[in-house]
Amino acid sequence: MRLLLITNVFPSPRRPTKGTFNRELVAGLREAGDDVRVVVPVPWTDLLRAKATGAPERDASYPVWWFPPRVGRATYHRWMSRSLLAPTVRAARLWAPDLVLGYWTHPDSTVALDLARRLGVPGVVLAGGTDIQLHTRHPARRRIIVDTLRAADRVLTVGAALRDAAIALGVPPNRIGIFDRGVDRQRFFPGAPAAARQRLGLPSDRPIVLWVGRMVPVKGLDVLLRSWLTVARAPSRPLLLLIGDGDDQRALEQQAAGLGDSVRFVGSVEHGALPDWYRAADCVVLPSRSEGVPNVLLEGLACGTPFVASAVGGVGTLVDGESTTVPPEDVAALTTALLARVALPPMSRRSRVDVPDRRETIASLRRELQDVIGNTVRPPVEQLA
Repeated sequence: MRLLLITNVFPSPRRPTKGTFNRELVAGLREAGDDVRVVVPVPWTDLLRAKATGAPERDASYPVWWFPPRVGRATYHRWMSRSLLAPTVRAARLWAPDLVLGYWTHPDSTVALDLARRLGVPGVVLAGGTDIQLHTRHPARRRIIVDTLRAADRVLTVGAALRDAAIALGVPPNRIGIFDRGVDRQRFFPGAPAAARQRLGLPSDRPIVLWVGRMVPVKGLDVLLRSWLTVARAPSRPLLLLIGDGDDQRALEQQAAGLGDSVRFVGSVEHGALPDWYRAADCVVLPSRSEGVPNVLLEGLACGTPFVASAVGGVGTLVDGESTTVPPEDVAALTTALLARVALPPMSRRSRVDVPDRRETIASLRRELQDVIGNTVRPPVEQLA
């Protein structure tokens, strides 16, 4: 298949660790023999906030996305369309994709479906979590998200909870599928925690709690740091490791200033280097305000590491005997769960939980996309000069 993906949640030279799960998705499709190209709208604010430290991804273009910051979010699809649609259509007509994918319902998938209509090919929405769960709380944006979901030839949600949410928004059930991301189990598997700590230069006598992700408000790091004010005083002297970066990093560093050596901002870590961090940790923490089925938790479980996470989206489906969920934004509940975890001897847990293998989930996704391509015939509706 020739597939065109439109998403701003994808690594760029200025944000090389953003949306690495989508890079893994594209890599899996390519390994299966598909020709995948990606258009990554880069917010113009990234040009001011971040230096280019990475290289462009293969077969990816990075048009600058111009928009008025922090206002008029319900109009962001119009600004994205103005920034990239015309040149993207011209390039796509020469290449002739079989299908257009959009990840993130609005604005990315709204623009992706417009592009699909112009090309006369099917359009599929990949919905990840916050786009359906939180953004629909704003009336103007909710209308656009609902219209986008209903206009798609197929909506694929990350997990069953998001499928139910999409149905509640009025999407016909027969047009919704579930996409499980899966984990590369040849890379993410249990290993000796002591050896991992030695390789990473981490202490062997302290419980380690690990957070991995983008430092943005939806991830709830402000809640975690409020909880850590109490957890850090535990007799076991627990250590909180924060891997990642993002717009909130400076504010979070200021919030953590009084926590001393109980918190460490690790910075960005290449995806391929993450397994040792999971193996070294006693638990993964994810206090998000919204999620689908987080890859961070899947990767940790594949390495034998339980989690403490907010009970949002599909997180509850991952709970095993050792993992725990708490209500989102509940500092007291999060504190109680973390204190129970750090009271255990360091490196005392190790139980692998079976998680979907990436190759299996990619095969399932390809069957969905092939079905859409085979059952959709639509002529182009517009020609651009």
